[in-house]
Amino acid sequence: MSHAHLTDETAQLLADGVLPPAEAAGPERHAAACEACAALVESYRALAAALEAELPAPPPPPGFTQGVMSRIAAVEEARAFERRLALGIAGVAALAAAALFALAGASAWAPVLSRGGSLLADGAEAIRIGGDVLSPILHALRLQIAVAAACAVLLVSLLLRPLVPARAAAPAA
Repeated sequence: MSHAHLTDETAQLLADGVLPPAEAAGPERHAAACEACAALVESYRALAAALEAELPAPPPPPGFTQGVMSRIAAVEEARAFERRLALGIAGVAALAAAALFALAGASAWAPVLSRGGSLLADGAEAIRIGGDVLSPILHALRLQIAVAAACAVLLVSLLLRPLVPARAAAPAA
């Protein structure tokens, strides 16, 4: 006979009758000899029987549904107000920006927009040239890049291993 008591998990599996016969023999012998473990297994059997019984659900308290629905309505109303407020603020900001552009005149903002467009075009050209230069380099180094990526994944896995919880040991029979 083993001196180790049954774990909750083993007692529950034994009570449910889902342990294979080869694995159930040891825990059954222990439960037959140990009063505490026999009580634990019996408590799980009683719990399973109670859960299988058709117990009537208690009725909700009076006004429960109305209370829940009024809370939902209040939350939805608050969210709708926040959406309307945000839309109003965005509209006022857009009108203010349009008014400032109109008051400043084309001579004030046209050069800024022109410069911004030129910067965007220059950036697009730099990306195109970079792609033309990097494409053959990446093609030639794809094996080295794959090996480096695999090493990085391995290193990160090893560094994160202490954060993974350990598996539970098998129960002693």
